[in-house]
Amino acid sequence: MSAGLWLPLLRRAAPWLVPWLLVALLALACRHYAAVATTRAQQLASQDSAFRAAQAQAQVAAGAARARQEEHYRQQAQAQEIRHDQELQTARAAAARYAAAHRVQPAPLAGAAGPAHAAAEDHAAGVREDLPAAGVVVSQDDVQACTEVTAYALSLREWALGIGTSVTAPMPGQR
Repeated sequence: MSAGLWLPLLRRAAPWLVPWLLVALLALACRHYAAVATTRAQQLASQDSAFRAAQAQAQVAAGAARARQEEHYRQQAQAQEIRHDQELQTARAAAARYAAAHRVQPAPLAGAAGPAHAAAEDHAAGVREDLPAAGVVVSQDDVQACTEVTAYALSLREWALGIGTSVTAPMPGQR
């Protein structure tokens, strides 16, 4: 068949063939884009499940890291508490020795039987005559209270200075 034979046939069929061809092309394009959309939806679903799995794994790793760090802090706090208790006992003993060594001892009165007689005397309110004018009188309880507060403050200072040096947490995979 020659090309001349097809041309008149196409001219007669063109008015009704072109819309059908366009409908067929549109159907093919719709099918193509539907397949692309389905593939993309499957990729997104796969990516979403991978993201959720990675998120769950990261949460488990973060929980484990937090638990390790909390245990580290617990151990530090326990060691600091033990150290503080030991330092407090040492400070209390030192305060008791200091108080015993520097306690004002009243001089025995002339003709008195001894220190028991001087202690039995009733003193009126005010400064006793046998105390030196430049002296400061502090009760044993006050000395111990000041010692405990000072020991606690020094322990807190030592702890605070040690915070910056021991906070580095190991990264996952490091040990």
